[in-house]
Amino acid sequence: MKNFGNTFFELTTTGYFNHTVNPVSVDKKGNFSSNIYIDGIQDIYLYLNNDAIPFFAVPGDTIEVSWDQQHFKNTFKINSPSAERAQDLAIVMAIYNNRRQPFLDLYKKLNESKELADSSKYRLINDSYNAELNIIFSVPHTPYSSTKIFYDAYFKHAELLRSHKNLLSVYKLKSDDRYSIPEYAKFDHTFLAEDIFMQSDSYRRFLFDYIRFYKPFKSSRALKGNSVPFNPTKSDYLSGQAFLTVIPIRDWFSAKTIMSGFEHYDFKDVKAVYDDYLVQGSTPAYLDTIKAFYSKISKLAPGQPAPAFTLKDPEGKSVLLSDFKGKLVYIDFWGVYCGPCIGDIRDSGGKVHEKYKDKDVAFLNICVDEEGSIWTNKIKELKLEGVNLVAKGWVNNQVCKDYGINGIPHYVLIDKNGKIVNNNAPGLYQLAADGVNALDKALESEESK
Repeated sequence: MKNFGNTFFELTTTGYFNHTVNPVSVDKKGNFSSNIYIDGIQDIYLYLNNDAIPFFAVPGDTIEVSWDQQHFKNTFKINSPSAERAQDLAIVMAIYNNRRQPFLDLYKKLNESKELADSSKYRLINDSYNAELNIIFSVPHTPYSSTKIFYDAYFKHAELLRSHKNLLSVYKLKSDDRYSIPEYAKFDHTFLAEDIFMQSDSYRRFLFDYIRFYKPFKSSRALKGNSVPFNPTKSDYLSGQAFLTVIPIRDWFSAKTIMSGFEHYDFKDVKAVYDDYLVQGSTPAYLDTIKAFYSKISKLAPGQPAPAFTLKDPEGKSVLLSDFKGKLVYIDFWGVYCGPCIGDIRDSGGKVHEKYKDKDVAFLNICVDEEGSIWTNKIKELKLEGVNLVAKGWVNNQVCKDYGINGIPHYVLIDKNGKIVNNNAPGLYQLAADGVNALDKALESEESK
Protein backbone atom coordinates (compact mmCIF):
# COMPACT_ATOMS: atom_id res chain seq x y z
CA MET A 1 0.00 0.00 0.00
CA LYS A 2 0.99 3.63 -0.37
CA ASN A 3 0.56 6.73 1.81
CA PHE A 4 -1.18 4.82 4.60
CA GLY A 5 0.25 6.78 7.51
CA ASN A 6 -0.64 4.22 10.19
CA THR A 7 0.97 1.18 11.73
CA PHE A 8 -2.03 -1.16 11.42
CA PHE A 9 -5.54 -1.63 10.13
CA GLU A 10 -8.31 -3.93 11.33
CA LEU A 11 -10.37 -6.66 9.76
CA THR A 12 -13.30 -8.44 11.36
CA THR A 13 -14.16 -12.08 10.81
CA THR A 14 -17.77 -13.10 11.34
CA GLY A 15 -18.42 -16.21 13.36
CA TYR A 16 -21.48 -18.21 14.33
CA PHE A 17 -21.80 -16.16 17.52
CA ASN A 18 -19.54 -13.14 17.91
CA HIS A 19 -17.30 -11.33 15.46
CA THR A 20 -13.52 -11.24 15.96
CA VAL A 21 -11.47 -8.10 15.35
CA ASN A 22 -7.99 -8.83 13.95
CA PRO A 23 -5.36 -6.06 13.84
CA VAL A 24 -3.00 -6.31 10.85
CA SER A 25 0.42 -4.66 11.30
CA VAL A 26 1.80 -2.49 8.47
CA ASP A 27 5.55 -1.82 8.18
CA LYS A 28 7.15 1.50 7.17
CA LYS A 29 7.20 0.46 3.51
CA GLY A 30 3.46 -0.24 3.51
CA ASN A 31 3.81 -4.03 3.48
CA PHE A 32 1.65 -6.34 5.55
CA SER A 33 0.88 -10.03 5.88
CA SER A 34 -1.35 -11.89 8.30
CA ASN A 35 -2.69 -15.41 8.81
CA ILE A 36 -6.32 -15.34 9.99
CA TYR A 37 -8.14 -18.34 11.44
CA ILE A 38 -11.59 -18.91 9.97
CA ASP A 39 -14.20 -21.52 10.82
CA GLY A 40 -15.48 -22.59 7.41
CA ILE A 41 -16.75 -19.95 4.98
CA GLN A 42 -16.72 -16.59 6.75
CA ASP A 43 -17.59 -13.02 5.87
CA ILE A 44 -14.78 -10.56 6.49
CA TYR A 45 -14.87 -6.77 6.79
CA LEU A 46 -11.83 -4.61 6.05
CA TYR A 47 -11.95 -1.38 8.05
CA LEU A 48 -10.34 1.07 5.65
CA ASN A 49 -10.97 4.64 4.52
CA ASN A 50 -13.68 5.11 7.20
CA ASP A 51 -15.69 2.23 5.82
CA ALA A 52 -16.21 -1.52 6.24
CA ILE A 53 -15.43 -3.28 2.97
CA PRO A 54 -17.00 -6.76 2.82
CA PHE A 55 -15.80 -9.96 1.19
CA PHE A 56 -15.72 -13.62 2.17
CA ALA A 57 -12.98 -16.16 2.65
CA VAL A 58 -12.81 -19.94 2.54
CA PRO A 59 -10.30 -22.19 4.34
CA GLY A 60 -6.92 -22.13 2.60
CA ASP A 61 -7.57 -18.82 0.83
CA THR A 62 -4.88 -16.37 -0.14
CA ILE A 63 -6.29 -12.86 -0.43
CA GLU A 64 -4.22 -10.02 -1.91
CA VAL A 65 -5.13 -6.42 -1.06
CA SER A 66 -3.51 -3.18 -2.23
CA TRP A 67 -4.35 0.53 -2.37
CA ASP A 68 -3.03 4.09 -2.31
CA GLN A 69 -4.58 5.87 0.66
CA GLN A 70 -4.52 9.25 -1.11
CA HIS A 71 -6.51 7.86 -4.06
CA PHE A 72 -8.33 5.05 -2.30
CA LYS A 73 -11.46 4.77 -4.42
CA ASN A 74 -9.55 4.42 -7.69
CA THR A 75 -6.73 2.23 -6.42
CA PHE A 76 -8.25 -0.26 -3.98
CA LYS A 77 -7.89 -3.81 -5.31
CA ILE A 78 -8.67 -7.18 -3.80
CA ASN A 79 -7.66 -10.35 -5.60
CA SER A 80 -6.72 -14.01 -5.30
CA PRO A 81 -4.24 -16.26 -7.14
CA SER A 82 -7.18 -18.63 -7.72
CA ALA A 83 -9.13 -17.65 -10.86
CA GLU A 84 -12.44 -18.82 -9.36
CA ARG A 85 -11.88 -16.98 -6.09
CA ALA A 86 -10.73 -13.87 -7.96
CA GLN A 87 -14.07 -13.89 -9.79
CA ASP A 88 -15.95 -14.34 -6.50
CA LEU A 89 -14.14 -11.33 -5.08
CA ALA A 90 -14.84 -9.30 -8.22
CA ILE A 91 -18.57 -10.01 -7.88
CA VAL A 92 -18.59 -9.09 -4.20
CA MET A 93 -16.72 -5.84 -4.90
CA ALA A 94 -19.10 -5.01 -7.78
CA ILE A 95 -22.02 -5.38 -5.36
CA TYR A 96 -20.20 -3.20 -2.83
CA ASN A 97 -19.32 -0.49 -5.36
CA ASN A 98 -22.66 -0.42 -7.17
CA ARG A 99 -25.27 -1.46 -4.61
CA ARG A 100 -24.01 -0.45 -1.16
CA GLN A 101 -25.13 3.19 -1.31
CA PRO A 102 -28.45 2.45 -3.06
CA PHE A 103 -29.14 -0.19 -0.39
CA LEU A 104 -28.35 2.30 2.40
CA ASP A 105 -30.59 4.88 0.72
CA LEU A 106 -33.36 2.28 0.48
CA TYR A 107 -33.00 1.41 4.14
CA LYS A 108 -33.26 5.09 5.07
CA LYS A 109 -36.28 5.65 2.83
CA LEU A 110 -38.13 2.67 4.28
CA ASN A 111 -37.54 3.96 7.81
CA GLU A 112 -38.41 7.59 7.12
CA SER A 113 -41.32 7.34 4.63
CA LYS A 114 -44.28 6.88 6.96
CA GLU A 115 -46.85 7.24 4.20
CA LEU A 116 -45.25 4.77 1.79
CA ALA A 117 -47.70 1.95 1.03
CA ASP A 118 -46.72 -1.63 1.81
CA SER A 119 -46.92 -2.54 -1.87
CA SER A 120 -44.53 0.30 -2.71
CA LYS A 121 -42.11 -0.82 -0.02
CA TYR A 122 -42.19 -4.34 -1.40
CA ARG A 123 -41.56 -3.13 -4.95
CA LEU A 124 -38.55 -1.06 -3.85
CA ILE A 125 -37.07 -4.00 -1.92
CA ASN A 126 -37.70 -6.47 -4.73
CA ASP A 127 -36.19 -4.09 -7.30
CA SER A 128 -33.09 -3.79 -5.13
CA TYR A 129 -32.91 -7.57 -4.88
CA ASN A 130 -33.03 -7.97 -8.66
CA ALA A 131 -30.44 -5.24 -9.17
CA GLU A 132 -28.08 -7.29 -7.02
CA LEU A 133 -28.94 -10.49 -8.89
CA ASN A 134 -28.14 -8.68 -12.13
CA ILE A 135 -24.58 -8.18 -10.88
CA ILE A 136 -24.24 -11.72 -9.56
CA PHE A 137 -25.44 -13.42 -12.75
CA SER A 138 -23.97 -11.04 -15.32
CA VAL A 139 -20.79 -13.12 -15.33
CA PRO A 140 -20.21 -16.90 -15.57
CA HIS A 141 -21.12 -18.80 -12.42
CA THR A 142 -18.61 -19.88 -9.83
CA PRO A 143 -19.49 -22.43 -7.12
CA TYR A 144 -19.97 -19.60 -4.63
CA SER A 145 -21.76 -17.06 -6.84
CA SER A 146 -24.54 -19.57 -7.46
CA THR A 147 -24.82 -20.42 -3.75
CA LYS A 148 -23.25 -18.26 -1.03
CA ILE A 149 -23.36 -14.89 -2.84
CA PHE A 150 -26.93 -15.54 -4.00
CA TYR A 151 -28.07 -16.55 -0.50
CA ASP A 152 -26.49 -13.42 0.96
CA ALA A 153 -28.41 -11.24 -1.49
CA TYR A 154 -31.68 -13.08 -0.88
CA PHE A 155 -31.61 -12.98 2.92
CA LYS A 156 -30.31 -9.43 3.09
CA HIS A 157 -33.49 -8.36 1.29
CA ALA A 158 -35.71 -10.90 3.07
CA GLU A 159 -34.61 -9.28 6.33
CA LEU A 160 -35.74 -5.89 4.99
CA LEU A 161 -39.18 -7.38 4.30
CA ARG A 162 -39.30 -8.97 7.73
CA SER A 163 -38.22 -5.88 9.62
CA HIS A 164 -40.77 -3.55 7.98
CA LYS A 165 -44.21 -4.47 9.29
CA ASN A 166 -43.36 -8.12 8.59
CA LEU A 167 -44.02 -7.68 4.87
CA LEU A 168 -42.52 -11.14 4.52
CA SER A 169 -45.82 -12.61 5.71
CA VAL A 170 -47.56 -11.09 2.65
CA TYR A 171 -44.92 -10.72 -0.05
CA LYS A 172 -42.24 -12.97 -1.49
CA LEU A 173 -39.02 -11.93 -3.18
CA LYS A 174 -39.30 -12.67 -6.88
CA SER A 175 -36.50 -12.83 -9.42
CA ASP A 176 -36.85 -11.47 -12.94
CA ASP A 177 -37.58 -13.91 -15.76
CA ARG A 178 -33.95 -13.74 -16.84
CA TYR A 179 -33.05 -15.76 -13.72
CA SER A 180 -35.11 -18.77 -14.72
CA ILE A 181 -33.03 -21.44 -12.99
CA PRO A 182 -35.61 -23.47 -11.04
CA GLU A 183 -33.87 -23.40 -7.67
CA TYR A 184 -33.87 -19.60 -7.66
CA ALA A 185 -37.44 -19.26 -8.89
CA LYS A 186 -38.79 -21.52 -6.13
CA PHE A 187 -36.44 -20.45 -3.32
CA ASP A 188 -37.95 -18.66 -0.31
CA HIS A 189 -37.30 -18.03 3.37
CA THR A 190 -39.42 -21.00 4.57
CA PHE A 191 -36.70 -23.41 3.39
CA LEU A 192 -34.57 -24.44 6.38
CA ALA A 193 -31.19 -25.64 5.12
CA GLU A 194 -28.01 -26.48 7.02
CA ASP A 195 -25.76 -25.95 3.99
CA ILE A 196 -27.04 -22.38 3.58
CA PHE A 197 -26.68 -21.85 7.33
CA MET A 198 -23.01 -22.83 7.17
CA GLN A 199 -22.24 -20.52 4.24
CA SER A 200 -24.24 -17.36 4.80
CA ASP A 201 -23.96 -14.99 7.74
CA SER A 202 -26.93 -13.09 6.24
CA TYR A 203 -29.01 -16.27 6.57
CA ARG A 204 -27.92 -16.80 10.16
CA ARG A 205 -28.78 -13.21 11.10
CA PHE A 206 -32.13 -13.53 9.34
CA LEU A 207 -32.95 -16.80 11.12
CA PHE A 208 -32.04 -15.39 14.52
CA ASP A 209 -34.39 -12.42 14.15
CA TYR A 210 -37.12 -14.25 12.26
CA ILE A 211 -37.56 -16.94 14.90
CA ARG A 212 -37.40 -14.46 17.79
CA PHE A 213 -39.74 -11.84 16.36
CA TYR A 214 -42.19 -14.01 14.44
CA LYS A 215 -44.80 -14.87 17.07
CA PRO A 216 -48.02 -16.70 16.13
CA PHE A 217 -49.77 -14.96 19.05
CA LYS A 218 -49.19 -11.20 19.21
CA SER A 219 -50.86 -10.72 22.61
CA SER A 220 -52.40 -12.81 25.36
CA ARG A 221 -54.83 -12.68 28.25
CA ALA A 222 -55.08 -15.16 31.12
CA LEU A 223 -57.19 -15.48 34.23
CA LYS A 224 -55.46 -14.28 37.37
CA GLY A 225 -52.66 -16.60 38.39
CA ASN A 226 -52.53 -18.48 35.08
CA SER A 227 -50.02 -16.31 33.22
CA VAL A 228 -46.36 -17.26 32.83
CA PRO A 229 -43.81 -14.77 34.27
CA PHE A 230 -42.11 -12.63 31.61
CA ASN A 231 -38.83 -14.22 30.51
CA PRO A 232 -37.89 -13.11 26.97
CA THR A 233 -34.93 -15.50 26.76
CA LYS A 234 -37.12 -18.47 27.62
CA SER A 235 -39.76 -17.32 25.12
CA ASP A 236 -37.19 -17.08 22.31
CA TYR A 237 -35.58 -20.37 23.33
CA LEU A 238 -38.91 -22.20 23.20
CA SER A 239 -39.68 -20.65 19.80
CA GLY A 240 -36.46 -22.15 18.49
CA GLN A 241 -37.34 -25.52 19.98
CA ALA A 242 -40.74 -25.39 18.28
CA PHE A 243 -39.83 -24.09 14.81
CA LEU A 244 -36.29 -25.31 14.09
CA THR A 245 -36.29 -28.95 13.02
CA VAL A 246 -32.62 -29.18 11.98
CA ILE A 247 -30.84 -30.04 15.22
CA PRO A 248 -27.50 -28.21 14.65
CA ILE A 249 -29.37 -25.03 13.66
CA ARG A 250 -31.70 -25.39 16.65
CA ASP A 251 -28.74 -25.86 19.01
CA TRP A 252 -26.96 -22.85 17.51
CA PHE A 253 -30.08 -20.72 17.91
CA SER A 254 -30.51 -21.84 21.52
CA ALA A 255 -26.90 -21.05 22.40
CA LYS A 256 -26.99 -17.66 20.68
CA THR A 257 -30.29 -16.78 22.36
CA ILE A 258 -28.88 -17.61 25.78
CA MET A 259 -25.69 -15.63 25.14
CA SER A 260 -27.75 -12.63 24.04
CA GLY A 261 -30.01 -13.07 27.07
CA PHE A 262 -27.11 -12.91 29.51
CA GLU A 263 -26.08 -9.61 27.88
CA HIS A 264 -29.55 -8.03 28.14
CA TYR A 265 -31.82 -9.62 30.73
CA ASP A 266 -32.07 -10.79 34.32
CA PHE A 267 -29.24 -13.19 35.13
CA LYS A 268 -31.36 -15.61 37.16
CA ASP A 269 -34.00 -15.94 34.43
CA VAL A 270 -31.40 -16.63 31.74
CA LYS A 271 -29.51 -19.06 33.99
CA ALA A 272 -32.63 -21.24 34.15
CA VAL A 273 -32.69 -21.44 30.34
CA TYR A 274 -28.96 -22.14 30.24
CA ASP A 275 -29.40 -25.06 32.65
CA ASP A 276 -32.12 -26.55 30.43
CA TYR A 277 -29.98 -26.20 27.31
CA LEU A 278 -27.13 -28.12 28.93
CA VAL A 279 -29.53 -31.06 29.13
CA GLN A 280 -31.34 -30.57 25.79
CA GLY A 281 -28.45 -29.52 23.56
CA SER A 282 -26.66 -32.18 21.51
CA THR A 283 -24.14 -30.33 19.30
CA PRO A 284 -20.75 -30.49 21.07
CA ALA A 285 -19.26 -27.36 19.46
CA TYR A 286 -22.18 -25.17 20.55
CA LEU A 287 -22.33 -26.70 24.03
CA ASP A 288 -18.60 -25.99 24.44
CA THR A 289 -19.12 -22.42 23.24
CA ILE A 290 -21.95 -21.68 25.65
CA LYS A 291 -20.09 -23.26 28.57
CA ALA A 292 -17.03 -21.11 27.88
CA PHE A 293 -19.25 -18.04 27.57
CA TYR A 294 -20.99 -18.82 30.85
CA SER A 295 -17.69 -19.22 32.70
CA LYS A 296 -16.94 -15.60 31.80
CA ILE A 297 -20.38 -14.05 32.16
CA SER A 298 -20.99 -15.71 35.55
CA LYS A 299 -18.26 -13.45 36.92
CA LEU A 300 -20.67 -10.57 36.27
CA ALA A 301 -23.61 -12.14 38.11
CA PRO A 302 -25.29 -10.08 40.87
CA GLY A 303 -23.15 -10.16 44.00
CA GLN A 304 -19.86 -10.79 42.19
CA PRO A 305 -17.02 -8.25 42.61
CA ALA A 306 -17.08 -5.69 39.81
CA PRO A 307 -13.91 -5.99 37.70
CA ALA A 308 -11.41 -3.33 38.72
CA PHE A 309 -10.20 -0.78 36.19
CA THR A 310 -8.11 2.34 35.79
CA LEU A 311 -9.02 4.74 32.97
CA LYS A 312 -8.10 8.26 31.89
CA ASP A 313 -10.36 11.29 32.17
CA PRO A 314 -10.28 14.23 29.67
CA GLU A 315 -7.38 15.83 31.56
CA GLY A 316 -5.34 12.63 31.38
CA LYS A 317 -5.78 11.84 35.07
CA SER A 318 -6.06 8.19 36.05
CA VAL A 319 -9.40 7.29 37.62
CA LEU A 320 -9.93 3.98 39.45
CA LEU A 321 -13.24 2.22 40.01
CA SER A 322 -12.20 1.87 43.65
CA ASP A 323 -12.20 5.68 43.94
CA PHE A 324 -15.98 5.44 44.17
CA LYS A 325 -16.24 2.81 46.89
CA GLY A 326 -18.94 3.88 49.33
CA LYS A 327 -21.19 5.09 46.51
CA LEU A 328 -23.48 3.36 44.08
CA VAL A 329 -21.85 3.45 40.64
CA TYR A 330 -23.86 3.65 37.42
CA ILE A 331 -21.73 3.08 34.30
CA ASP A 332 -22.82 4.05 30.79
CA PHE A 333 -20.66 2.41 28.10
CA TRP A 334 -21.21 4.60 25.02
CA GLY A 335 -19.59 5.75 21.77
CA VAL A 336 -19.42 8.99 19.82
CA TYR A 337 -20.63 7.19 16.68
CA CYS A 338 -23.42 5.27 18.42
CA GLY A 339 -26.81 6.75 17.49
CA PRO A 340 -28.79 5.04 20.30
CA CYS A 341 -26.12 6.10 22.81
CA ILE A 342 -26.28 9.73 21.73
CA GLY A 343 -30.08 9.70 21.62
CA ASP A 344 -30.36 8.35 25.18
CA ILE A 345 -27.85 10.91 26.49
CA ARG A 346 -29.52 13.85 24.71
CA ASP A 347 -33.07 12.89 25.60
CA SER A 348 -32.61 11.64 29.14
CA GLY A 349 -29.11 12.39 30.46
CA GLY A 350 -29.93 15.82 31.90
CA LYS A 351 -33.18 14.56 33.46
CA VAL A 352 -31.37 11.68 35.16
CA HIS A 353 -28.67 13.89 36.65
CA GLU A 354 -31.27 16.35 37.91
CA LYS A 355 -33.36 13.51 39.38
CA TYR A 356 -30.43 11.96 41.27
CA LYS A 357 -28.30 15.03 41.99
CA ASP A 358 -28.80 14.71 45.76
CA LYS A 359 -28.42 10.93 45.82
CA ASP A 360 -25.32 8.98 46.77
CA VAL A 361 -24.59 7.70 43.25
CA ALA A 362 -21.65 8.29 40.88
CA PHE A 363 -22.31 8.36 37.14
CA LEU A 364 -19.40 7.12 34.99
CA ASN A 365 -19.52 7.56 31.21
CA ILE A 366 -17.01 5.27 29.47
CA CYS A 367 -16.45 6.04 25.77
CA VAL A 368 -15.31 2.95 23.86
CA ASP A 369 -14.73 4.15 20.28
CA GLU A 370 -12.77 7.42 20.32
CA GLU A 371 -10.35 9.44 22.41
CA GLY A 372 -8.69 12.85 22.19
CA SER A 373 -10.49 15.85 20.73
CA ILE A 374 -13.19 13.81 18.98
CA TRP A 375 -14.21 12.39 22.35
CA THR A 376 -13.83 15.60 24.39
CA ASN A 377 -15.67 17.72 21.80
CA LYS A 378 -18.59 15.26 21.89
CA ILE A 379 -18.65 15.50 25.70
CA LYS A 380 -18.95 19.29 25.42
CA GLU A 381 -21.57 19.09 22.66
CA LEU A 382 -23.72 16.72 24.72
CA LYS A 383 -23.02 18.55 28.00
CA LEU A 384 -22.32 15.11 29.38
CA GLU A 385 -22.39 15.26 33.17
CA GLY A 386 -20.71 12.79 35.50
CA VAL A 387 -17.21 11.32 35.35
CA ASN A 388 -16.06 10.94 31.75
CA LEU A 389 -13.55 8.19 30.99
CA VAL A 390 -12.19 6.58 27.83
CA ALA A 391 -11.63 2.92 26.94
CA LYS A 392 -10.92 3.16 23.22
CA GLY A 393 -10.72 -0.14 21.39
CA TRP A 394 -14.09 -1.49 22.51
CA VAL A 395 -13.96 -5.32 22.16
CA ASN A 396 -10.16 -5.20 22.31
CA ASN A 397 -10.06 -3.03 25.43
CA GLN A 398 -9.55 -4.96 28.67
CA VAL A 399 -12.30 -3.08 30.50
CA CYS A 400 -14.80 -3.93 27.76
CA LYS A 401 -13.62 -7.55 27.80
CA ASP A 402 -14.01 -7.75 31.57
CA TYR A 403 -17.55 -6.37 31.43
CA GLY A 404 -18.56 -8.31 28.29
CA ILE A 405 -19.38 -5.18 26.29
CA ASN A 406 -20.27 -6.52 22.84
CA GLY A 407 -22.89 -3.86 22.11
CA ILE A 408 -23.53 -0.26 23.14
CA PRO A 409 -25.14 1.46 24.88
CA HIS A 410 -24.65 -0.83 27.82
CA TYR A 411 -25.30 0.07 31.45
CA VAL A 412 -23.91 -1.44 34.66
CA LEU A 413 -24.93 -0.84 38.28
CA ILE A 414 -22.44 -1.48 41.11
CA ASP A 415 -23.16 -1.27 44.85
CA LYS A 416 -21.28 0.69 47.52
CA ASN A 417 -19.03 -2.30 48.27
CA GLY A 418 -17.93 -2.66 44.66
CA LYS A 419 -20.17 -5.64 43.83
CA ILE A 420 -22.32 -6.09 40.75
CA VAL A 421 -25.99 -5.21 41.25
CA ASN A 422 -26.96 -5.56 37.59
CA ASN A 423 -24.72 -5.97 34.54
CA ASN A 424 -27.76 -5.20 32.36
CA ALA A 425 -28.93 -2.12 34.21
CA PRO A 426 -31.75 0.09 32.89
CA GLY A 427 -30.87 2.78 30.35
CA LEU A 428 -30.99 6.50 31.00
CA TYR A 429 -34.47 6.76 29.51
CA GLN A 430 -35.69 4.18 32.04
CA LEU A 431 -34.07 6.02 34.93
CA ALA A 432 -35.68 9.27 33.78
CA ALA A 433 -39.17 7.76 33.60
CA ASP A 434 -41.71 7.77 36.40
CA GLY A 435 -41.91 4.76 38.66
CA VAL A 436 -39.39 2.78 40.66
CA ASN A 437 -36.39 1.42 38.74
CA ALA A 438 -33.36 -0.73 39.60
CA LEU A 439 -31.31 2.29 40.70
CA ASP A 440 -34.09 3.45 43.04
CA LYS A 441 -34.29 -0.04 44.54
CA ALA A 442 -30.53 -0.17 45.01
CA LEU A 443 -30.52 3.22 46.71
CA GLU A 444 -33.37 2.17 48.98
CA SER A 445 -31.57 -1.07 49.84
CA GLU A 446 -28.40 0.80 50.77
CA GLU A 447 -30.28 3.34 52.87
CA SER A 448 -32.04 0.59 54.81
CA LYS A 449 -28.77 -1.00 55.89
